[in-house]
Amino acid sequence: MQSFNKTIEHVPVLISDFKKLFPKISGVWVDGTFGFGSYSNYLLEAGAKKLIAIDLDPDVKKHINDLNTKWPNKIDFYISNFIEMKKIIKNLEINHIDGVFLDIGVSSMQLDKSIRGFSFRNDGPLDMRMSRNGPTASDFVNNAEEKLIAEVIFKYGEEARSKIIAKRIVENRKKFKIDTTYKLSKIIEETPGIKTGIKKHPATKSFQAIRVAINNELNNLVLGLYYAYDVLKVGGYFAIITFHSLEDRIVKRFFNQVFIHNDPLSDLKKFGGEGTPLFEKINKKPIIASEKEIQINPRSRSAKLRVVRKLSNKSLLLDQKKLGLPQVSNRLRDFQCA
Repeated sequence: MQSFNKTIEHVPVLISDFKKLFPKISGVWVDGTFGFGSYSNYLLEAGAKKLIAIDLDPDVKKHINDLNTKWPNKIDFYISNFIEMKKIIKNLEINHIDGVFLDIGVSSMQLDKSIRGFSFRNDGPLDMRMSRNGPTASDFVNNAEEKLIAEVIFKYGEEARSKIIAKRIVENRKKFKIDTTYKLSKIIEETPGIKTGIKKHPATKSFQAIRVAINNELNNLVLGLYYAYDVLKVGGYFAIITFHSLEDRIVKRFFNQVFIHNDPLSDLKKFGGEGTPLFEKINKKPIIASEKEIQINPRSRSAKLRVVRKLSNKSLLLDQKKLGLPQVSNRLRDFQCA
């Protein structure tokens, strides 16, 4: 088994900036995306009294075992989706959560293992399931309707050539099963009109879209935002790292929400009421990686860290459209593993 001291040589994205914002930690924190455990380790080092660690990927168990050895009786760990945090906290009979941390998207642990099928850079089975359960990316590209494939690639990957890519996928799956990352990336590379030789691999957006779709990532992000708000005490902190524009847009809009007071005695009523912020922004603009960090870890290039402090306990109604969540056909549900 890999020792924890060796594990934490993996330097997670933006952790130095996080440490500057939080040189000291107190109370109970939730790490909803445990991964290698580096952020969890720092939260405990900085003084967290208790840590609730959650991760959907069963492969992280070896890392939690090492962390438990280092911090006995300080961690409650769950192989689960972070959208279950409210239920988990209720079962633990914990009343106040002082902070929530989320690192959204695919982890280095998943990208670096070709057998997990997340990356087009190393050939492997076309899997992409974070939970290792349910339909795979291969199931999606080999069985979904052409229209649905195009819709997913366009709405979740913002790929302008989505229709022709979907058409090429359907044409090729009639000849052979698309069951490896190489086969899918090759089809996309050879799609007419797709530019090659640019900084970003031509399959990047399509792979991202399919991964986001089958893991239900954006819907889970929205639910995670609302549940994190619910469990946090007033004055508690919410820190979240995103890696692409769709995620960051949703997070930004969520943090910008206000509670509207419709006071009948107020002159403001005719203008729609008076808005009170639900969050105080700790960093006015998202924190991005320095050039030095990007050189060490190129994946940090697109990372954005936003941190807020909760100001209110006002109830929030779930409104996916308000946050800009792309609306995709219900047929996608047949191919989602989470």
